[in-house]
Amino acid sequence: MLFLKEGKSSITVTKLIEYCFENPDFNKYCSVSRTKKGDILRNKQDEEFKIYFILSGIYGVVIQEDKPKGGITRFLGKHDCFGLHHIYYDDWEPSQLLLSLGHGEIMEVDSTFLFSILDQHEQEGTFFMAQCLAEELQEYQFFCQLTFLKKEERIRKVLLKTGLELGTETDYGIILPRQLTQEILGRYTNTSREYVAHTVMNLIEAGILRNRPKPLLIIDRDRL
Repeated sequence: MLFLKEGKSSITVTKLIEYCFENPDFNKYCSVSRTKKGDILRNKQDEEFKIYFILSGIYGVVIQEDKPKGGITRFLGKHDCFGLHHIYYDDWEPSQLLLSLGHGEIMEVDSTFLFSILDQHEQEGTFFMAQCLAEELQEYQFFCQLTFLKKEERIRKVLLKTGLELGTETDYGIILPRQLTQEILGRYTNTSREYVAHTVMNLIEAGILRNRPKPLLIIDRDRL
């Protein structure tokens, strides 16, 4: 049995990206491309599973494939990865999409090639995969907990979480990424864009947020 507390991998996503770039077969199994707002990335292309590493930009994990503006379950930023499930399971059908929320750059990696790199590090690679899966489960646990909260509380928690994880710390507060529009926040919190706008205005009036100059700035995280 694998216990995460008993071991820790020295491999990080950043290090794994370096391993891919340094491998002599990089051009055969990997590619780097730019994305723009609204671009969709899928795990399965031509019967081959792909893993995506985010080099820059912000992306949303979308679960409703049949709708152009489906719900978002997670936000991913620089040096996050998407699609590692295929390495965990022999039989897995992807049901999630990666939505580019603005201009960004991603590295697409063949899953078999990536597994071979991890396999070279044996136990450390195993712990790395287990840690990534644990982080994934924690994200979905947070997402599930949101559903039991009132709408305003959901928006408050998401503003703080995305600010801490994807925002920029300044002497004045945390600057939220421009990509996290009211519509995008609504899709993550299962509320309307109008309700997000209403909540944001209330937080601005309360002195918790500031919107001039743009983008939004969290100036009192303790009250959020």
